[in-house]
Amino acid sequence: MSKKNHYSTMEAPDKRRIVSLRWLATLAAAGLVTLSVSVVGWISEQSMRQTLVREAQTQLVLEARNLAITSSEALLTEFPELTLIPLAKDIQNGRPEILDVIIIDHQGLIQGSPESRATGSTWKRPDDLLAVQLSTTLETNERLSESETMMMMECPVHLDNESDMGWVVIVLDKSFIEAKLQAARKKLLSYAAGLIALATMITLVLMSQLFKPLSQLKEGLKRIGQGDLESPMKVRDVTELGMLGHSVNIMSEQLLASQNLAKAREQEVIDTQKEVINTLGQVVESRSSETANHTVRVGDMSYELACLLGLSHEEADLIRMASPMHDVGKIGIPDSILNKPGKLTDEEYLVMQNHAEIGYTILNNSDSNVLKAAATIAHEHHERWDGKGYPRKIKGENIHIYGRIVGLADVFDAIFSNRVYRKTMPLEQALDIIKEERGRHFDPQLVDLFLGNLPKFLAISERYQDSPASKVVEQKSTVPVNS
Repeated sequence: MSKKNHYSTMEAPDKRRIVSLRWLATLAAAGLVTLSVSVVGWISEQSMRQTLVREAQTQLVLEARNLAITSSEALLTEFPELTLIPLAKDIQNGRPEILDVIIIDHQGLIQGSPESRATGSTWKRPDDLLAVQLSTTLETNERLSESETMMMMECPVHLDNESDMGWVVIVLDKSFIEAKLQAARKKLLSYAAGLIALATMITLVLMSQLFKPLSQLKEGLKRIGQGDLESPMKVRDVTELGMLGHSVNIMSEQLLASQNLAKAREQEVIDTQKEVINTLGQVVESRSSETANHTVRVGDMSYELACLLGLSHEEADLIRMASPMHDVGKIGIPDSILNKPGKLTDEEYLVMQNHAEIGYTILNNSDSNVLKAAATIAHEHHERWDGKGYPRKIKGENIHIYGRIVGLADVFDAIFSNRVYRKTMPLEQALDIIKEERGRHFDPQLVDLFLGNLPKFLAISERYQDSPASKVVEQKSTVPVNS
């Protein structure tokens, strides 16, 4: 047998990629530190480059001038190379940045060089050198020039007031400056890496503390979204986030108050509906031969059957609330037929069957869930499993489950209760009728559930017995055992 599907609202997982503000702030801080270190490192490197270049130029000028003074007397001797070659070698020795040391006489011949075989050859000045302007003024005829790869200082050799006796040339390899810069750059990078790591760690710790209220706020809003309005957020923070958490707590309290008010009003409406339905059901029963508490017993038995079938508590309670209206259509049936003590004629029975359609017509125009359920029950509680019922002669699972449940409860209570035209049947006889009608009048599964849990239904009959005076008993909203 088919059952009505029931769906519970489940929280769908959020598949969106969540970006942590804590990590964004940490990455931003790390990026800012990296950028700052890079800028400072670049400026420092440029400043260091200028300083190294100036120092190299100054040292080169001083060395060339000292060598010119030392070389002046040697150039006057018969064999100047004997003095100047060792002198050039001493200057270059242990200094790889010095590419060459050359002493030239006034004829342009090399008289001193670390390379002995160059002695006596003509020195040719490189063509790709450009003059360099120093912050300090060069003396007369001194020249400092450079190319991309080297720096060269040319200093004239004088002796007292005599004219130039020759030239001293010292060539410097500029790559040593880049080597020093590279070493300084590596050291700076190691310092920068440590600084960035430290800054990232400090920022992460600070951001964790700063955004801790945000995490609490997120969890609090999640609880509120899930309907928990009674667990305030404990945000102990004086920042704007802490104040926001306090505001959310106030909002949660207001929502809870509104929710409680709405529930109270909803319950008041439900209670009013129950009272109206019960009263109307009792009015209908008072016109007929039904006993006063028939509607109460049918409601509780229907609730019990619905729970045993596996329907939710809410839907089972809806059936219990709506079932007292199952015979509301009897309002339109004449008293002569409704309360006839004897057997109805065929014509009278056809008139009596109209109460199902009348009840459906009365109740079906409402938007209330209870009254719509009552309309379905009123319309189908006299349909039979084998299709021989009324008013539409539908059968099997085409009959709404509400109608099948109330139909069984109604028949059992009718044959097991006193009527004006007969006394109650013995229990055994009543149960025999239910068993015989299994699969004919009644849904087989419902009959099995009913007979398998018979004590529950007998307890309901006992609880709401009719008094001799047929005094109406107020229906209590009790939940049956194991429901």
